[in-house]
Amino acid sequence: MYWARYLALVLAIVMSMGRVVLVTAQESRRAARPADEPGLVIIVGGVGGMDIIGPCAETALPRAGVKHEIREFIWTHGWGLLFKDLQDTEHQRKKAEELARIITAWIANNPGRPVYLVGKSGGSGLVLLAAELLPESTLERIILLSAAVAPHYDLRRALRATRTEVVNFHSQLDQLWLNLGTSQFGTMDRYYGPSAGVNGFRPPAELDDAGRALYRRLVQIPFQTRMLRCGHIGTHAGTSFPGFLAAEVAPLLR
Repeated sequence: MYWARYLALVLAIVMSMGRVVLVTAQESRRAARPADEPGLVIIVGGVGGMDIIGPCAETALPRAGVKHEIREFIWTHGWGLLFKDLQDTEHQRKKAEELARIITAWIANNPGRPVYLVGKSGGSGLVLLAAELLPESTLERIILLSAAVAPHYDLRRALRATRTEVVNFHSQLDQLWLNLGTSQFGTMDRYYGPSAGVNGFRPPAELDDAGRALYRRLVQIPFQTRMLRCGHIGTHAGTSFPGFLAAEVAPLLR
């Protein structure tokens, strides 16, 4: 009789512990689930509405294993209006505010899911302006491709808005658009000279400890011979090509 009561007590304790473990595991899975669910990748192309990166990304990235929603943000004045897009800073500001609102609303409806921004050429300026309007650690990662902004552009506010890195793909071979072109007509932030898409970004001359910590999360990737296999030969169009997006950008979106 004593042993029967003892066995029943032991079984009750074990079952109770099992229920606690099960409930804890279920709660842990529920807490972790949003980060595992698909996020959002917003593609922002260059000036003039002629960039092919939007449709290329919508095709290439899912095929490369990216599970997130791929969405292109259209910000230009219209097809072929390159100089108007480049020089209308008020329009850029309004479109950056619109993009920031889109991100904020999406996160409110999808808490815990990651948001990535991919900016190509002039679109890099829009991406950085939008990021600067967002709270700290709102974005998962920012990816800049052939960025048409000044090499001394202050990235600290954009870095604060990201949880991981700002990644900058640049190429010294991108001379026509991002050296000659931006020297003549200016970058998105109205600097006349070679852009950050050529030689990369330069950190501000005087940074405090917090600024240096932020800039340690800037990753700069120059053109490399391996990219030739992706169809990218170092010139401006290559960072929009499906092969480049699949090989170089997709791994940063997983």
